Amino acid sequence: MTRVATGILTAIGLIFWASVAQAATYPGLDQIVRSTAELVRSQFIDESRAASTADEILKRYAAGEYSHLETPEDVERELTRELRAISGDTHIGLVFDRASVARYRARENRPTSLVARRADEIARATSAEEARLDNYGIRAVEILPGGVGYLRLDGFDSHVDEAQPAIASAMNLLAGSDVVIVDLRRNGGGSSRALPLILGYFLGPDAVHFATRRERWTGLVEPLYTTPPANGARHYDKPLIILTSGTTYSLAEHFTYHLKSLRPTIIVGERTYGGGNGWDPVVLNDDFYLRLPRVGFSNARTGTIFVEGEGITPDIPVPSATAMGRGYVEALNVLLSQDAGSESRPEVEWALRVASARMTPQSGDEPGSERLAGQFGEYLFEPRPDGLYLSFRGLPFYKLERLSSGLYLDDRSIQQQLRFIAAGSSPATSLEVLRYGESSRTISRTEE
Repeated sequence: MTRVATGILTAIGLIFWASVAQAATYPGLDQIVRSTAELVRSQFIDESRAASTADEILKRYAAGEYSHLETPEDVERELTRELRAISGDTHIGLVFDRASVARYRARENRPTSLVARRADEIARATSAEEARLDNYGIRAVEILPGGVGYLRLDGFDSHVDEAQPAIASAMNLLAGSDVVIVDLRRNGGGSSRALPLILGYFLGPDAVHFATRRERWTGLVEPLYTTPPANGARHYDKPLIILTSGTTYSLAEHFTYHLKSLRPTIIVGERTYGGGNGWDPVVLNDDFYLRLPRVGFSNARTGTIFVEGEGITPDIPVPSATAMGRGYVEALNVLLSQDAGSESRPEVEWALRVASARMTPQSGDEPGSERLAGQFGEYLFEPRPDGLYLSFRGLPFYKLERLSSGLYLDDRSIQQQLRFIAAGSSPATSLEVLRYGESSRTISRTEE
């Protein structure tokens, strides 16, 4: 076959595949693919991959690789998968959502259209109410034994003004703590509007330059500063521990990275997911919008950010399920190392015994538990097949938690640790009672 004939056949083949692509079942595919490629080429924040990603999407489209897509859901799923695989960015994607498209368009038309303005106000009011019912992502606040504050934050809400009282209340509840644990294991990110305020509770006392924001498509380069909170206790001078999981993502990773870079912070848990770029919704047509990462960030001290797709490696790597226990132990150890002569040291040591034991829970009772049976003042102990039980002052028996050999926990309203003192294989001769916040006392076995 001649070179000319080969060239003709090749050209015919390309025309054939292009015609197949154009004849895809979903009628709006051509416009969606071409608009997506152009936006990625001109605005995607990773300039080194913008052109190659756009070219590859167009190449695959021309080759007919998307001709099997029949429904808008097919288009959303397939193009999102392709865009992420080619670009390496976990935020980018196509979204089929007519309601959101209408809302974004209303927002764009807000200055000139009363109808659009009213629709936008209704949508915002609905969103604000949903955020209030979700408590703006604040799921738990607690002071744990030993003076350890715990804050579980499952998201960063965009309704910053409405969220401020709830955030301030949470921070006030942590005021009595000496170290703070922030649990981000279930946090998939949220709105960057919340970040300056929440960081302001942990960085300070004045406004702190924590990052720089860059937009490739506009050329904007903007320094970002924390917002010193007007209300609520601040914790910038306390040790800080952050718990992470493999699904800690996006803005939760920014929160972690900036604090780790700008102040002493210990990260406990799993390597995070790795989504650093900020995205905007860009409307393609009446049905679809593009999640387009067109905003980049860099830390004010390091000049960079965590690697896209790789995330943040913890200082203490443990499975997510055990991160709370390990982080709690670490927090107590930090307190013990900082102030050896503190009046609260006995309480910290009390809490550390429990927390350390719970990292390796004991099942059932220990061998030779019959040595523990009997009366010690108002304490009556009875070994049973599933563990050791206590009746205090004649009340019903309660199963104790075994912390270690000879050491048990009564974890009711008045928490107490009970340590048996024995000589060899003989029955325990006395009982040491350690109540949280009190001095220990020793009770001899009561002779029957």
